[in-house]
Amino acid sequence: MQDQLYDVSQYVFSLLEKTMSNHITFSGEENLDENFPTLFVANHFTRIETFLIPYVLYKKLGFKARSLADSSIFTGVLGEYLSAVGTVSTNDEKRNEKILGDLITGRYNWIIYPEGFMIKSKKVLLSEDTFMVESAEGLYPLFTGSAVIALQSEIEKTKYIQAKNNCDAQVIREMNELYYIEGTEEISYHNTQIIPLNISYTPIRGGENSISDYVHKYVKSDSEQTKEEIEIERNLLLNSQLHIHFSKPIDVKDYLLNTKKELQRQNKDFDNTAVLEYARIPLTNLMMNEVYKNILISFDHVYALCLEYFENKEFILKELKARIYLISRELKSLGTYRLDDALTASLYKLMNDETYELFDDVFTLSLEQNILKLVKDDIYTVNVENYKNEHSFYTIRLKNTLRVLVNETVILHELHNIIKTVMNRDSKAVYRDVFYVIYRRDLKEFKHDYNKFYSVFSTKEKEIGSPFILYDENNSTSCVISHGYKSAPREIEPLAKYLFDNGVNVYAIRLKGHGTMPEDLRDRTHQDWYDSFDVGYSAIAAVSEKIYLCGFSTGGLIAMLKATNVKDNIDGVICINSAISLQDIRVKYIVPTINILNN
Repeated sequence: MQDQLYDVSQYVFSLLEKTMSNHITFSGEENLDENFPTLFVANHFTRIETFLIPYVLYKKLGFKARSLADSSIFTGVLGEYLSAVGTVSTNDEKRNEKILGDLITGRYNWIIYPEGFMIKSKKVLLSEDTFMVESAEGLYPLFTGSAVIALQSEIEKTKYIQAKNNCDAQVIREMNELYYIEGTEEISYHNTQIIPLNISYTPIRGGENSISDYVHKYVKSDSEQTKEEIEIERNLLLNSQLHIHFSKPIDVKDYLLNTKKELQRQNKDFDNTAVLEYARIPLTNLMMNEVYKNILISFDHVYALCLEYFENKEFILKELKARIYLISRELKSLGTYRLDDALTASLYKLMNDETYELFDDVFTLSLEQNILKLVKDDIYTVNVENYKNEHSFYTIRLKNTLRVLVNETVILHELHNIIKTVMNRDSKAVYRDVFYVIYRRDLKEFKHDYNKFYSVFSTKEKEIGSPFILYDENNSTSCVISHGYKSAPREIEPLAKYLFDNGVNVYAIRLKGHGTMPEDLRDRTHQDWYDSFDVGYSAIAAVSEKIYLCGFSTGGLIAMLKATNVKDNIDGVICINSAISLQDIRVKYIVPTINILNN
């Protein structure tokens, strides 16, 4: 059995090493101080958190932390392993005393999950200013045990210090025995602090992978619960991005003293029992509010909530993408929530009619789980009955993954309000706003480059290098036009005006590095230029039925490359003086003069 334990632990640790280097990120590390005894309170989504989070805290941040875990997993090799690494079962009759001893002395920090069971099919919500968990069995409050333990740690620490000051050997001996304190151990004179900790995973997916046989070797069960947890959690471990956010610490001693003052002000008893009873729910609400509001909002969250508010409406994918893009911009402007990088980077590419992995992946998932159904051609609708199906606690993460994401955001009211507002807007207005949002982004980027490379002696007027649009919402045909190498958008202005006068909307792009200074052009690559063209295409595609691509010289080559990548969506390509070379060796024998032109 010990050999098995060693085998499993080594495998787990090597897996964690691989995971940490590739998939784990942090924020709020500045809120950590190893001098203070710390109780981490966290949301609970997976079983692996019980050993993953303590290991990560120690390996990456130098924090020694023990974890409280559900008693049901303390069986077999896994149970031995958890006990060996300091995890304590919820059924351990001495669990509170062990936790308090660690916090009083500061020898270990602790992680507790006030939700109790993993969330999965449950929802966390506010009811009369109290956090509750809603499940199939009804509403129940979050466990307040972590708040009580944090307060008790300061109460008992004060008692211990007073006993030492009074040389009360009997009290010291009793407390040493009760809280597993060695006679030589020192008491921590730093206040206990609570740090709310949010754990976010993206994406959440099922599916078989390479470690299935290994896991099943040590976990013998055919239950739905075991199969679901193995399939989901091994994929989270290997294939998901894990983000851990540390909120600002709550000083427990300060909270305790303020509570006593408040009770005294109300002419109520303020002994320790009264304080614990009065403070346990407000303190739980305070720390869990920090946990839930700091969820990392991912692309999948936004996608899932868009489907939630589409209800029975029919839509095309272009419309769904446009609404997701607008929502992401509004969330960024709001600044309330922490957003995954995928929502704050180059999300305009969602509109570029090319493969977009984030969207394609979750779209495929919604088809596989029968959340979306094809009505006709490219028109879809949400299968509301399936999407509202919570399934069971043990199957929802596999059968309705997006519902789990919706449940995770129930208390984020501003998020829901933004999404509802955008989803209720007219589609034509949404497309128009997407067009202008992307264009303003383009102008902002040019302004940044212009100011960065500005020279009072040699920089040309800003209007020469700035991208520009000529747009009339009554026009349904549009053209993206690019200037050539070492040129600028002003060069293509006459052609742009001619097209616009003839009923064609124009987006005149600026190739990155142009329109500023030669130093700006020095380190640019063809990918930068392609992305510049892509910005114009993404904007104009939102408001057009027909799209033409046009370019001078190098711009014409980029137009052809873009047309190749989007295929059937382009109605025509116009290349003016583009440097095209025929590569086939047979050319020189068929028409010799062509070979001269190639050279």
